[in-house]
Amino acid sequence: MIAAALAGLLLARGWVGWGSALWMVTGAVGGGGAVLAGQLLLRRRARTTTDGRTPLGPLPQPQPVLLAGGADSRAPGVALDAGMLAQTTVRAASLRGRRHRYRGEPLQDAYAVRLSADGRWVIAAVADGLGSTSHAEHAAAVAVRAATNLSLTPDLGWHAAFATVAGEVMRATARLQRGGRSASDPPATTLTIGVVPADGRRGIAACAAIGDSPALWLHDGMWTELFPPEGRRPGNVTSSLPDDLGELRERQIDWGPGDVLVLCSDGFGTAMGGGGSLLAQRLVTSWRSPPALRSFLCDVDFQLSTYDDDRTVLALWAGRHDTAVL
Repeated sequence: MIAAALAGLLLARGWVGWGSALWMVTGAVGGGGAVLAGQLLLRRRARTTTDGRTPLGPLPQPQPVLLAGGADSRAPGVALDAGMLAQTTVRAASLRGRRHRYRGEPLQDAYAVRLSADGRWVIAAVADGLGSTSHAEHAAAVAVRAATNLSLTPDLGWHAAFATVAGEVMRATARLQRGGRSASDPPATTLTIGVVPADGRRGIAACAAIGDSPALWLHDGMWTELFPPEGRRPGNVTSSLPDDLGELRERQIDWGPGDVLVLCSDGFGTAMGGGGSLLAQRLVTSWRSPPALRSFLCDVDFQLSTYDDDRTVLALWAGRHDTAVL
C-alpha cells in the first residue's frame, strides 16, 4: 500500500511515467493485489485524453439520435419556410430539440402564417405544446391553424379569439384522449399570435399571448420583448390553452419599414434573453434584412449544451425583400 501511494504521488507530480509507476506497484505488492493495482493504473491510463490530461469523471458517451417512430413530411422533425405574403417577408423554422431527438419523441412546437381573407393582414402564430401533457404536439398544431384561420385584426377582441382557439384544441384532441393517457393531463399548449399590416407600410400591429412563447420586436436597432416574464406561477406551471384564458396578454406596436417581429417558442426565446443576450445582439445585424434560408436555419440551430428544447422561430419583415428574376 505504501508503494502504491508513493507511486501515485510521483505520478501526480510528473516525476515518473506510467511504466515506472506500474513497476513500483507490481514490484512491491504481491499476488492478486499487484494485478488489481496494475489494472487500475492501466484503466486510468486508458482514460487519459490526447493532450495528456486525465478526466475526473467518466468520458461522455455517444447518444443515439432517434426518429419519433418514423418520419413523415406531414409531421417533420424540421420545418422551414421562406417567402412573401403581400408586402411582408417571412422566415420560419421549427426544429426538434436534442432532448426529444435522444428520446425518440416528436417535435412539440408548431407555427402557421397566412394572409387574411381580405388581404389586409398577415396573421402569424407560434405554439409550444406542453411536454407534461398528452398529445402536446397535436394541441400546438391545432392551435396555430385555428388562430391563423380567424379573421383577426389588431383591434379584435382577443379574448374571444383565444376562446375560439381553445374550443378547437379541446374538440380536436378529445378523440386522442380516449384510449390514451388519463384525463388528468389533457393536451395543452402555449399560443402567441401576431397581426401586422400586409402592405409593409406604417400602421398598427398587435400581438397577444397565453404562455411563455415570446414575441420580440426589432425597431431602430433595438429589441423589445413584448411580454416580459411576470414571475412564475404556483408550482412553476406554464399558463396554456385551453384552460388559462384569464392569463391572456396583448399589446399593440407601431409597425413600419425596417421593423421585424419575431414569434418564437421558449427553446429559442430563452437564448434571446429578452433582447439583451449576445445572440440577440448578433441578430440585430444579421436580421436587419431577411437572411438567406440556410443562414436563418443556422441562426436558429445554434449549439449550446444547455439548450435542448424544441425551437421554433417565425419572423416577419415589413416590406418586399424576396424577389427573383425569371
